[in-house]
Amino acid sequence: MAMTRVTIKDVAVSLGLSVSTVSRALNDKGDVDPKTRKKVKEKAVELGYFPNMVAKALKGKVLGLLGVVIDDNANPFYAEVVKGMERQARKYGFHLLLVNTSADYEEQVFAVDFLQSKGVDGILIAPVDDTKPYEMEALRVPFVVVGRHFEEGDFVEVYNDEVLGGYLATKHLLDGGRRNIVTIQPAMNIYPTRGRSEGYRKALIEFSAELYNQSRELKSSPEQAGNSLKEYIKTQGLPDAIFAYNDMYALEVITCLKGRKLRVPEDVAVVGYDDIPYSVYVHPALTSVALDKEWMGRTSVELLVRMVQGEELKKKKYIQKPVLRVRDSG
Repeated sequence: MAMTRVTIKDVAVSLGLSVSTVSRALNDKGDVDPKTRKKVKEKAVELGYFPNMVAKALKGKVLGLLGVVIDDNANPFYAEVVKGMERQARKYGFHLLLVNTSADYEEQVFAVDFLQSKGVDGILIAPVDDTKPYEMEALRVPFVVVGRHFEEGDFVEVYNDEVLGGYLATKHLLDGGRRNIVTIQPAMNIYPTRGRSEGYRKALIEFSAELYNQSRELKSSPEQAGNSLKEYIKTQGLPDAIFAYNDMYALEVITCLKGRKLRVPEDVAVVGYDDIPYSVYVHPALTSVALDKEWMGRTSVELLVRMVQGEELKKKKYIQKPVLRVRDSG
């Protein structure tokens, strides 16, 4: 019978600790009690946990394999980013090994551990939470942060100016005469959410303090965006505009509004974000904040390959300026 490889999760379960604590203990990173650190290492040896086995065996050699850790490659946004990654990786003779996290922190820790055990030369990662720099410091291979921004931590990052994106979307609605503008977004504590929200509020406060004080941020998953909007309308009334966190949210919102016999944009204007390919095929065609998603993928691979080859990058932050694509929805 084939033996099952022991994972970091097995070590964590056996000790009643979180995967993140075990990861930090094994890598001598973060604030872990010395006794706990010792206990973790002893248990790892006892269970036969051997991280990064391939990399240890081929120390100093480049395998030509890059790991990718993202929320969900079925998401049209990430599909375009990964396409850019693949094209650039092939250019340099590298292959990609991709793992989805479903925006779950424990899955992210497991994904990183898995990729390092396979001996990847480096990792491209969109962290589930970009407020914990010590988690990134636990990585044992070069890495590039994609689509996120740590306010603390000196990491190589490729991301978008989300504040500008949120500002452009909201200002466009204000310029179109809309005053009761609701934004709908996930509850995730990541830079895209924080930045777009900040841009939304920035546009409102520039227009008037009264509008800023009336700002409404509705938290929801993309699948529940329509239901969340229905509940909001019941209690707060109908807004005249909605700034959606991304185009998937926007499409759910438009479906909800049409189901209530409301017209877009006559009754409610809708602006999305990401400008995914579907945006031009829906009716009405979706106004959206556009990003060059393939650029993100190409640039992140370019930087990671340079790091894998031993280059110390002087520039750490690579920031894309979004633009607004005005169509029919708002």
